[in-house]
Amino acid sequence: MGGMVIILLIYALELVAFLLLLWVSWRFFDKRYRRRDDSGGSRDIMNGSFTPTSEVFIDPKDGHKYQVYYNHRTGEREYIRLD
Repeated sequence: MGGMVIILLIYALELVAFLLLLWVSWRFFDKRYRRRDDSGGSRDIMNGSFTPTSEVFIDPKDGHKYQVYYNHRTGEREYIRLD
């Protein structure tokens, strides 16, 4: 009986570790199309550093439409929500 409890505890710890890993990856690593707080983003787009591309898409995660802007000098891309 004691061995069964140990086995269940091991599986429970593995499940908790897996769920924690999922939460950390969702919270910290899923940064698609999010602008950094320190970037000039829309300010740079307004002053002409970025030019719009013909690339417009709907993000499957949030369902919003985005326009892609490209900075020819740095190669950086910005994703600006249209709706």
